[in-house]
Amino acid sequence: MLLRLSKNAFVRQYGDFTYVLERVRCYDQMFMDAEVFMRWITRVPMEKSEVLKNICSVYVGADENEIVRDFDEFIAPLIDEKVILAGETVEEIESQEISFSYEIESPKTMDTHYIHPEKRVDGPIPQAVLDSYFAEHPTIFELQMDITQACTERCVHCYIPEYKPVFLPFAQIKKVIDEFRAQGGIGVTLSGGECMMHPDFDSIVRYARSKDLIVGILSNLTLCTDDKIKVLVETEATVQVSLYSMNSETHDAITKRPGSFVTTKTAIEKLRKAQIPCRISCPTMKTNYKDYLDVLAYARSLKMDAQTDFIIMGKMDCDTSNLKCRLDLTETRHILEDIIFKSVPINSEYFAPAKKDDIRSDEEWGNAKVCGACVSCVCLDATGYYYPCPAFAGVNLGSCYEHDLRWIWNESPETKRIRAVCGKDFPKCLHCPDRNYCSVCMCRNFNETGNMFEPAEHFCKVARLNHEIVDEKQRRMLEAAKAGKR
Repeated sequence: MLLRLSKNAFVRQYGDFTYVLERVRCYDQMFMDAEVFMRWITRVPMEKSEVLKNICSVYVGADENEIVRDFDEFIAPLIDEKVILAGETVEEIESQEISFSYEIESPKTMDTHYIHPEKRVDGPIPQAVLDSYFAEHPTIFELQMDITQACTERCVHCYIPEYKPVFLPFAQIKKVIDEFRAQGGIGVTLSGGECMMHPDFDSIVRYARSKDLIVGILSNLTLCTDDKIKVLVETEATVQVSLYSMNSETHDAITKRPGSFVTTKTAIEKLRKAQIPCRISCPTMKTNYKDYLDVLAYARSLKMDAQTDFIIMGKMDCDTSNLKCRLDLTETRHILEDIIFKSVPINSEYFAPAKKDDIRSDEEWGNAKVCGACVSCVCLDATGYYYPCPAFAGVNLGSCYEHDLRWIWNESPETKRIRAVCGKDFPKCLHCPDRNYCSVCMCRNFNETGNMFEPAEHFCKVARLNHEIVDEKQRRMLEAAKAGKR
């Protein structure tokens, strides 16, 4: 029997843990001490007998029959989940490969933010073990590369200060991708500006995929030609795009590019036809806050994932002129009520009544990390500087021209500083009654106040609203439960 890793499966070793992800079926799992069993299962078919021979050569003196039994038990669920393909011939194995498709009832359009190990809630490895491991051993899962500052649009809410025609050189991009892969990275996201403006875009996507990485594209799709679509199909890339309204005038007023609605919508539908996983985001602001439900309905009609997002933050250089388009509190209440009462999908995580039992004490919250910046992700801008997370370019972790990624991740003083931040570093938040209804964000704080530890007042007010609405929903749920018992 031949064994081969599926084209959709990705395996990484983190300490004693083996992380396995199958992205089409959205399967992920962490295994303890499984590295030897997975070591010889690659994308090249190998006879099962050869795999077992290699495994037995590691465990010298062990009972080979017991090894065979353990191995069969280990790979059986992975074969069921199409992580490992098994067959008597190469042709039989190839016939088992599955590809993403919109033709099934519920296609899983996984975006570039995969099912991280630290977010698992079930499986043989307890959540507490995972949390403890990754807290003690920060590991790069994701890298976002802003390969250019240039853009085809001038969106009114954008946090990018300038749209200079700066392009990160392809040679440097390859070097960084190599370093990222060597660090155990699993997914690289190409962004900008508009990443498709980069003269080497096609080659960058192909190179990243050749390194056994999941490739994600953040794009407005205004340059998504048929040739670009062929590259995305070839590399099995995923795409995220913003669509602001189903009204062309409204969308174009936000992008400041006449005709952008038609161009973007046409490209989205071409991605759908080409079976490319695409997620639609609808950032909501004054111009379009009554339109987002239509965008979500449009996405559902295409069987694409979609969410809204009303978190408009200041620019990365602390210029807040773009916040004029941000929703006021009355408008924000309407969106939050939709999210909490109608389960409208949102790009940010807000508090639901079901989580009230999980509220942490002040001490627990104070000692906990507030986000994954420099714990599981890092970003690189078009000038070659690393920064902690998307939009948080006010903190410079170091240059890719001066240091390799291993130094940036393990030795950079700024990386260590950001990684050490926890709840108690936000004294105004520590005892706030709305703290558990808020996503404390160093980036939002910095971009709006110039100080990552100084809460942006607007989001404090949003947290208060969130708290009120969640309490109202829980009150209704309790009343409904009591009425049902009568």
